[in-house]
Parts: sequence; C-alpha cells; structure tokens
Amino acid sequence: MKNILKGSLILLMTFLLGGCSKENLNPVPQTLLGEAQAFDTKDRVVGQVNGMYASVKSGAFLGGRFYVYLDIRAENFFPKSTNLVTNYATWNHNVLSTTNEVQGLWNSIYASINAINIFLEGLNANWTSGKLTTIITETEYNQYLSEALTLRAISYFSLLQLYAQPYNKNAGASPGVPLRLQAEKTGANNDLARSTVAEVYTQILEDLNDAEPGAINAYSTALLNTTRIHKNTIIAFKTRVYINMNNFPAVKTEAAKIVPAAAPFVAPSGHPHQLSSSFAAIWNSPYTLPESIFSMPFTETNTAGTQNSKAHYNHPSSSESYYLNRTAQAFTALNDADARKVQFQTGVVNSVTEYFVGKWRSFTPQIDYAPVIRYAEVLLNYAEALVRDGGTVTQQAVDLLNAVRTRSFPAGAYVLGDFADAAAFRAAIMLERNIEFLGEGFRNMDLARNMMALPGKGTVPAIQTTDPNYIWPIPENEMIFNKLMIQN
Repeated sequence: MKNILKGSLILLMTFLLGGCSKENLNPVPQTLLGEAQAFDTKDRVVGQVNGMYASVKSGAFLGGRFYVYLDIRAENFFPKSTNLVTNYATWNHNVLSTTNEVQGLWNSIYASINAINIFLEGLNANWTSGKLTTIITETEYNQYLSEALTLRAISYFSLLQLYAQPYNKNAGASPGVPLRLQAEKTGANNDLARSTVAEVYTQILEDLNDAEPGAINAYSTALLNTTRIHKNTIIAFKTRVYINMNNFPAVKTEAAKIVPAAAPFVAPSGHPHQLSSSFAAIWNSPYTLPESIFSMPFTETNTAGTQNSKAHYNHPSSSESYYLNRTAQAFTALNDADARKVQFQTGVVNSVTEYFVGKWRSFTPQIDYAPVIRYAEVLLNYAEALVRDGGTVTQQAVDLLNAVRTRSFPAGAYVLGDFADAAAFRAAIMLERNIEFLGEGFRNMDLARNMMALPGKGTVPAIQTTDPNYIWPIPENEMIFNKLMIQN
C-alpha cells in the first residue's frame, strides 16, 4: 500500500496539473495547484477527469500489459525472448510474489483506484457544498461521476482476473482483494483485509449500476465515443461482468439494451455501435469505428512506454514479442480464407517463419489503440447467454454467432441444425471467442470462468484449477505493508 499511496499521490498531482483536452485525454501541464483549488474552474475539473483516464491508460494496465498477461498465460503464444522483464515468468507459470509483473500491475491498478477515489471525494464534496453548481451543470456532474465509477469498476474487475479465484469456483466465496473505496492521502489505512470475490463483484456491479443513469448517451465525435465512457460502455461492460459470474439472465437483460433481437445488429440507443464491415478496418487508423466501445488511445507523443505496448508484444519486429502456437486450436481451426488469419503477420524466429496476431501493426511509433471492449464481444456474450440460460439453441443465438463469424469467414455460416445440443453451441462460442479475440486478453478469462485448466504449451504443462499457479500470488510489498493481508 505504501508504494500504491506514493503512486496515487503522484497521479493526484497529475490531475491538478492537467489541462482540459477532451479530445486526446492527455493532460497538459499548467501551474502547480493545491488540492483545495482543484475544483475552482471547469477546466480544472475536466483536467482531473482526463487524469483518471491517463492513470488507467498506463502501459502497465489497460494501455498494454494487463491484457498481454491474460493472453500469454494460456496456450496460444510462444515467446521470442526469455527476458523476465517482458513477462516470461507469466508465460512459464513460475511467477513469485516478488516478480516484476505481479507487483507492477497491482501497484498500477491500486494507484488508479486511489486516484479515482480522490477525485470522487473532491467532486462529491464540492458539489454537495454548492461550490461546483456555478462551475459545471448537474448533467456534467453526473457524467463525471459516472465515468469515475465505471473506471473504478473496470479496475476492480481487472484485479480479480489474476489475483483471485474465479467467481464460479464457489459462487465467490474465495478471498478476493481489498476493497479500497476511500481516498487515501496518508498511510494510516494501510491495513485492510481482503473482501471475498463475491463482495468485490457486488461492488463492481454497484458502481456500474450507479454509473449508468447519469452517463452521457453519446459524444459529438467518433474519437470521444471510443475513448470516453458513455452509457453503452457501461452496459457492454456489465455483460462481461455477468458472464464471468455465469449470471446469464442478467447478461441477456443488459445485452438486449444495446443489441436488437434480429439483424442488422446496431445499437438502438446511444452511440450506434455495430460490427465493422471488415475485420481489418478495426485495426487501422483512426481506430474509432462504431465497433469499438472503449479503447485506450495513443499518439506519437503519448505512447504506452517502453516494453508495454500491444505492438511490443505482438509485432514481428519486436525482439520480445510472442508468436502464435501453430498447434493451438485458435490457429488450427482457422480457414486460410478467414480474414482473421489473413490479418496475421509473419516473422523469422530462430530461422523459422512464424505467425503473429497482426492486429497491432504500428511498431515505429507504437500508436495503435489498445481495445478494452468491442461490440463483437457483446454479441457473443448475448449468444452464449441465450443458450446457457435457456438450455436450447435458438435461431437468435445462431444469428448472433454468425454475425461475428461470417464477417471474417462468410463460408463458415452455421445453421441451427449444426448444433446437436447446447453443449455443442457452447463449444462453438468458445472457439469463436478464442479466434476473434486472439491477443486481446480473453483466453485466460474464458478458461477461468468455465473452471477449465490453462492448457499446456511446448514443454510447459497444463495448470489445473487446483494448482496454486492457477492465479497469481499477492505481491510481496502488499504483504509487508498490509498486516491484514493473507497470501493466495
């Protein structure tokens, strides 16, 4: 917690130094402000909002490494390098509580959470006192509150994916993570016990449900609709949360808000999210097609940083990237005509031509956006929930699956009769997710929520759900400074 507090106070100063650019969310240093002056003008309030996004966009978190960790723990990738600084211990399943990524991710996420809590405390206190009523409108207050709550929910959900057992292991009875919901400006509250996984999920959903009513319906530009949180962002993320809890009725309820009952699948309210007409278009500039519900933006002067970006870990030009395991199902099941295979890039590794995901192609400079959630995920979440809740395969579920599948592989359309039962459809959904979201961090989450082993790869054996390495250890620094913390 000591390192987290230091980091979050630095982030607080980032807020107070921040400018008001809504377009690129990159605070521009101005003059040093005290905390008491942080809400004196609208520009300063907006600068703090920008600062929250900048904190979660860290290369250690949503800007890159978090989703890389989730991908390389599973079977789809092999490393070009055994450099421990670039996640080899994670790929090899031998991380320790002192390993760089174990400590770095925890510190980054909790620093963001505390920075968000500091903003929430100041925003609510200044609004309640009446100080802000002449500076921002009630609509703007609700919008900023909504964005902060959603970012906090995303942060806690992210922590659970690596540092705690899946909810579906025992309905969330396992130890989760400490729920820090207050602004910490001193070390007085270092000691805080772990809440259960279920309690953390309850808080995540409380934040998202509180955020939804006040969220803006849509912004005025495609860039803002991609890089700032709006109502559909919250709804879409709730489908991810609920599907990781096997709460399929709730997945259906949320998905139905932004997915019509029949094709064409275009969000009927808020920003008109829909699948891109081509798979390749998603990964090209300007990265703001309606399929992108929420992404982390980068520019030549604002990158994820050294050894952090998605391109660093997925581009053939990087000496520390990860190439595809050609024996894994995500590779072997792909037809040569599938646009997702066409998207692959090639590079030579140890005198052998290997394949790379090919989604992040801007290597110099590394300015590709890092996706957090796409409309394709919502469609597949909805399709899976329809079948797993009802127990039978429906035409609506097949249509949703086909919408994603045939966008890249028109000849691969399913018909209702292709599925003997719900289990067969579930297998098809798992395969489609494995292919569609290759390199986007889904594989570990999908295996964990289904209580499945992390498959073996090369000489690395499978990690069973009972193995201590199925999840990460709690970082050593947290164990030292938080006397109420217990180790995994």
